[in-house]
Order: sequence, then structure tokens, then C-alpha cells
Amino acid sequence: MISKKVRELFVSLMEATNDSAVTYDGETEQYGGFFNNTVVDKYIELGALELVESDTGATVILLNNRDDFLSSFASGVREAKNGNDQSYADYNANPFAFSVGFEHFHQISKKKRQLAGYICHGFENDETGLVHSQ
Repeated sequence: MISKKVRELFVSLMEATNDSAVTYDGETEQYGGFFNNTVVDKYIELGALELVESDTGATVILLNNRDDFLSSFASGVREAKNGNDQSYADYNANPFAFSVGFEHFHQISKKKRQLAGYICHGFENDETGLVHSQ
């Protein structure tokens, strides 16, 4: 099980749009926003993130091996949606990202929150019927 603070950090990256609290720049592949610095620092040390800039509270980071992370996160969401368990994590390039996506889907499903209009990598966009890809 992934801690709430860790899940919140990585989910905020997957929810990033130009209109959200965390932004994503497609040209530089950088994420910007106000993050929990303790969690960010831990994942920088582990090599999952790279610090680009940090000033006045705002932080800009890169997600290392981003393609593998995105693919595995979306796989976790898909398998959770299909009712499968986390054993599929072993077959992904990034088992951690798979687990974050898997647990996030279950967290969202527990809440009585409507997914209509919800934008997150790996989740189906109700307006288009397509799975949102960052």
C-alpha cells in the first residue's frame, strides 16, 4: 500500500493540465506546482524525480522514465477498472506506477464523486469516450 502523501504527489502529476494546480509543459516534459517537499526530496533521492527549479515555494520537476511511468500508471487504472488484482504489476516496466494507478482508481471509486469531467492520465474521458493520455 502506498502512503496517501506519496499517492497524492504522483496523482497530481497525472492530473496535471494547464488549468490545474499542477501544470505540465509538453515541450519540456516538466511539471510545476506546489508539492510536499519532503515527499519530492525522497523521490529525488530514489531517482524517480529530478529537480529542475525551486524558488518562492513553487517547484519544477521532471518525472524520470516518464513513458514507463505513464504506461504502467494507465495499466494499473485499467486493471483495477476490470476488477483484476495487483499481480499484474509484476509485468509492468514500473510496478510502483502500476500500484499508484491501481490504488488511485480504487480511491476514486470509493468516493461517491462523479467521474464525469474528471481528467487524469489513464482514465476514460466521458466527453470523448477515449482514455486520457498526457
